[in-house]
Amino acid sequence: MTYYEGDLLCCEKPSTMSTTKAKYSDIYQSIKERILSGEYNTHLKLPGGSELATEFGCSELTIKKALDILVADGLVVRKRGSGSYVKRPLGKSGYKHLYGTKANVLKNGQSLETKVLEFAVVPADKFLAERLNCELEDMLYKTTRVRIIDGIPGALEETYMPINIIQGLKREHAQDSIYSYITDKLGLKIHSSTMEITVVKASELHANELAIVVGEPLVNVEQIVYLDNGEIFEYSNVKHRWEGYKFATNFVKL
Repeated sequence: MTYYEGDLLCCEKPSTMSTTKAKYSDIYQSIKERILSGEYNTHLKLPGGSELATEFGCSELTIKKALDILVADGLVVRKRGSGSYVKRPLGKSGYKHLYGTKANVLKNGQSLETKVLEFAVVPADKFLAERLNCELEDMLYKTTRVRIIDGIPGALEETYMPINIIQGLKREHAQDSIYSYITDKLGLKIHSSTMEITVVKASELHANELAIVVGEPLVNVEQIVYLDNGEIFEYSNVKHRWEGYKFATNFVKL
């Protein structure tokens, strides 16, 4: 079963990060991890701005910016005259798509097998150049994979990444976890994404790889993903089997 919850941070391309923005982005990540790990429990009042500013060695304005992202992310709610509180999560176990499939599957106690159908370097056509904000004919990694969870083929992924941004990617990383390679080996920070979800009919390829019939409905997820410096590093198109698919996010009126 696939879950998407709470990680859709924005619907527009982030602007280029300044040193200050990188600082509050780091603080945001730190507080978010405390919430997700349970260190800051649901309905708990967070430390005040001055206390957090002292801890992180920054201004209260920087703390406010970090909390603004947590509010938009649906993890924190502000109560006028009272402070900021951890918001009750939408579900018991949310799938955090910006962490990658492997991390989420293992966290849920499931098994994951990855079948790499294609790993190649291809030139960007007009469609991909527009989505990746790159030049026509720029070279891209193309990866096509089937993700098999607990023995059931659940999704067929097609992913494109510019080789000048994600350097040194190899087939072995596609077989394991591309996101882990990006964050752990390259030291890059995945920041946010835009996503479009539609329903399409399964082609013969999808039917063969996902063990379904041609024409069966599939949940089609197109995504553009950004690093914390505002660069686009991924365009992906993923076809999911419809059984058990669930999408959840938060809407905040600002």
